Amino acid sequence: MALLDSLGQKLQTAGVATLGTNLWLSQIQDSPDASVVLMEEKGNVDHVFGTSVAGMYRHSVIAVARSARNDYPSARTLIGNVQGVLGAIRSETIDGVKFMSVLDATGIYPAGADGRERPLLACEFTCWVIP
Repeated sequence: MALLDSLGQKLQTAGVATLGTNLWLSQIQDSPDASVVLMEEKGNVDHVFGTSVAGMYRHSVIAVARSARNDYPSARTLIGNVQGVLGAIRSETIDGVKFMSVLDATGIYPAGADGRERPLLACEFTCWVIP
């Protein structure tokens, strides 16, 4: 989970959310209402050929923001902050993970509502990581 740990640390350092309070890795908690979860999806290894063969990992990460029932604007602001921080990562090592870049792959989109009718908004990222 080093990838998610690193991205979570980046969001916490930027003041977007706090790990274990309103920023979760892999699974969102039931409270507080205003929360963000980072989830890792299937990735790939891309091989670069030159004088030797090197691999670069391409991971997919989904960020989902939630706010209180009937408070779509707060969820939109929260996911926008996540998008701004993560989408700006270029040539940076965070907690030992070497990121070449993190790119916004989808833009922000509505992801429905949870069981308590709290709005969910998401944004997907492609993370290029150097082993």
